[in-house]
Amino acid sequence: MGKRDSRRRRRWLIGGTAVVVVLVWMAILAAKAVSAYHHDQQGLTALQQVRSELGPDDLTSTASVDRLVGARAQFDAASADLSSPLFGPITIVPVVGRQLRSVRALSSAAGAVSGVGSSFITQVHGVLHQPHGAGPDRVTSLQDLSAVSRSAGRQLARVDTGPSQALVAPLASKHDEFIGQLDEARSRLANSANVSAAVATILQGPQTYLVLASNNAEMRAGSGAFLDVGTATTSDGSVHMGSFEPSGEHTLPVGAVPVTGDLQRNWGWLNPSLDLRNLGLTPQFDVTAPLAARMWTTLTGQPVNGVIALDVAGLQQLLEATGPVVADGQTVSADNVEQFLLHDQYAGLTDNAADANDRQDELGALSRAVLDQLQGQTIDITTLAKAMSGAVAGRHLMIWSSNPADQAAWVASGASGSLTERSVGVSLINLGGNKLDQFVPVQVTASTTRSGPDTGVQMTVRVVNNTPAGESQFIAGPFPGVPVSYGGYRGLVGVNLPAAASRITMTGAGPLAVKGAEGPTWVLAAPITVAAGTTSTVHISYTMPGSHGSMAVLPSARIPPEMWTFNGSAVPDSATTIRW
Repeated sequence: MGKRDSRRRRRWLIGGTAVVVVLVWMAILAAKAVSAYHHDQQGLTALQQVRSELGPDDLTSTASVDRLVGARAQFDAASADLSSPLFGPITIVPVVGRQLRSVRALSSAAGAVSGVGSSFITQVHGVLHQPHGAGPDRVTSLQDLSAVSRSAGRQLARVDTGPSQALVAPLASKHDEFIGQLDEARSRLANSANVSAAVATILQGPQTYLVLASNNAEMRAGSGAFLDVGTATTSDGSVHMGSFEPSGEHTLPVGAVPVTGDLQRNWGWLNPSLDLRNLGLTPQFDVTAPLAARMWTTLTGQPVNGVIALDVAGLQQLLEATGPVVADGQTVSADNVEQFLLHDQYAGLTDNAADANDRQDELGALSRAVLDQLQGQTIDITTLAKAMSGAVAGRHLMIWSSNPADQAAWVASGASGSLTERSVGVSLINLGGNKLDQFVPVQVTASTTRSGPDTGVQMTVRVVNNTPAGESQFIAGPFPGVPVSYGGYRGLVGVNLPAAASRITMTGAGPLAVKGAEGPTWVLAAPITVAAGTTSTVHISYTMPGSHGSMAVLPSARIPPEMWTFNGSAVPDSATTIRW
C-alpha cells in the first residue's frame, strides 16, 4: 500500500504540476494577447488620427511623423508579444493557428505601413524645404516628389497582410478593412506620383494651355460661365501669361466646329460651339474642354495642349496663398474678391455691350494678376497646397490635357471635372444673361426608402430667389428679349443621376428639354422661371438596384454652395460619397 500510495502521489504531483504549468502558460498567453491588443489599439488610434487629419499642413509639420513613429512602436510591440515562442503550440492548430497567424501578420503589416508613412512624410519635408524658386527648381522638386511617392508605393506593395481565408467573422472584417485602407494608400501614392510628374512635364514645356476664367454670378452646369479667355505658355519651369479678352469677342459661325455625341443630342439646340459663353451646359469638363480647345484653334489658328478653368472661388483660394494683388488699379484680396467680381464690378451697369465687355475684363485681368503673382514670388507651399486642394474639391479649378497620361493624372486627382457612373448632381443653368446666381441659393434634400428588393430615391430641389431691390440692370435685368421682370431668374434646372438609376421622373419645372444618357450618367433638364422673392420646388424620383448602395455628390461650384441633406444629415457641396 505504501508503494502504491507513493506512485499515486507522484502521479498527482506531476498532473497537478502540469495543470499549473498549463494554467501559467495560458495566463502568460492571455497577458501577452491583452498586451498585444492594447498595443494594436493604440497604434490604430494613432494611424486613424493621421489618416483623418493628414493634409497640406501635415506635410510641413512633424506632428504626423511623430504619430506614425509612435504607431510603429506600438505595432512592433504587439508583433513581439504575438511572436513569443510560447504561442508556438497554437500556431500549428489548424483553425486557431490560422487566426493567430492572421492577427500577427496584420500587426506586422500595420507596423510596416506606419514606417513607410513616417519615412514618406520625412522625405516630403526634405523636398519641400529645399529651395524651389521659379524655373527649373520647380520642375526638379516636382520630379523628386513623384519619385518619393513611387518609392513609398512600391514599399506598400510588398506589405504582407497574412492569411485572408477561413477567418472568424470579426477578424475577417478587420482584415478586409485594413486591406481597403492599404489599397487606398497605394492608390493615393500612385495619384500623387502621377500628378507631380504631369505638372513637372507641363512646366518643363514648352506647352500652351487655354485658360477660361469663369464667373459664378452667371452659372452653367458645374461651373460659372466662361466670360474671359487667354493663354498660358510654359517653358523650363516658368509660366508666361498672355492677355485675357472677353469671350463674347470670340464667336464662331454655326457649324464651324462640329458637336457630336451626347453633347449634340442633349444640348445641340443651344449651339454650344457658337460662343465660349455657351459652354458648360454639361458638367463633364472633359467634354467641354476639348471642344473649347477646338473652338480656340479654329478662331486663332493656335493649337493648345490643354485647358484650365478657374472661377471666382478658385481665385479666392489662390489669393489666400499670394496675398493681395493689383489689377487695373484695383487692389483685390481674398477678403473682397467675391464681392468685387460677383457684384461690385457690375454695379451701375446697363445692358450696354461696351460697358459689359469693359467690366468683364476685370475677371480676366485679375486672373492674370493672381497667376502672375504665383509665378513671380516664393509662395508658402503649405498655403498653396491647401488653396489648390480646396479649389479642386469644389470644381473651382479644373484641368484637361490632350496628353492621355497627363489627363489620367487629372482624373485620378479629381481635377478633371469628369463624371463617374455613380455621380449625382444638381445644376441651375442661367439663360437670362444676368448675374443673379449669387442671390439664388439651391437646396437639395434627398432620401431613400425600400422599394421591394431595390431602393427608391426621392430628391427635392428648392430654388429660392432672394434678389434685393436696387440692383443694376446688368445684374438683375430685365434684358430685351428675356421674358422676365426685374430680378426674375430664367434658366434650366438639370440633374445628373447614376448610370444604374431607373424609373426616373422629374416634376415641378416645365416640360423636359433634355432626357437621356450623358457620359456615364443620365441627365434631365427642364426650364424654370423664378420671380424675385419667390421659391420654386422641383421633385426627382428614381430607383437604384439593391437595398444598399452609394452615390458620389457632384460639386455645384455655386456661390453660395448648394445645401444638401441626405437622409436627414447635412452633406457638403464637394466630392462626397453618400451611402445607404
